[in-house]
Amino acid sequence: MAEYNISIEKCYIRPQTEIMNKQQESKLKKLGVFTRSQAEAMGLSHQSLSRLVEEEKIIRVGRGMYLHSEVNLGRDIDYQVACTKFGPKSVVGGLTALFHYNLIEQVPGQVWVLVPPTQITHTRLYRLIRTKTKLDRGIISENGYRIVTVERAVLEGLKMAKKIGERTAVQAARAALATQQTTEGKLGKAAKELGLDSVLTKYFEVITT
Repeated sequence: MAEYNISIEKCYIRPQTEIMNKQQESKLKKLGVFTRSQAEAMGLSHQSLSRLVEEEKIIRVGRGMYLHSEVNLGRDIDYQVACTKFGPKSVVGGLTALFHYNLIEQVPGQVWVLVPPTQITHTRLYRLIRTKTKLDRGIISENGYRIVTVERAVLEGLKMAKKIGERTAVQAARAALATQQTTEGKLGKAAKELGLDSVLTKYFEVITT
């Protein structure tokens, strides 16, 4: 009877390669909403992002835009997505800014965004306000997005009174003063910086009485 020497080799299961290391994960959490190019700059490929989305570690919040699943931005996520989508010069403003500062009760159906005159969009999720007014004045940076100050929100609300409703614009201005979120002096200073003196002059008596 023939003898057979059978050698059994031990099988080793290689641990699955880590897609995202702790340093990359920490950076993504700090970014909030991030783009594919930002992830790639950290060493995460498009394929890696797809796998992370499948594993629900990363959430796709828009075309080429993502968010770590453990990051909770609340309503700020809409602002971050908007500013990420329209670039570093974009700013949250209009009705959205007035609502953000609790100056109106109406929840805007779209996110209002100030952008340069050449910016376009084909989605109804956003209301673009193409403006020639400088987008580096009357602006503050928040958690991953930029938004107009209370003063600029009030002044531009009055400027756009025909679009948002004169009653809404005036009530928002009165509310900002009544809640001491701003003062007549601050509004006057902001109006000069933004070239909106005539707008404030037109409505000054109405909003301060």
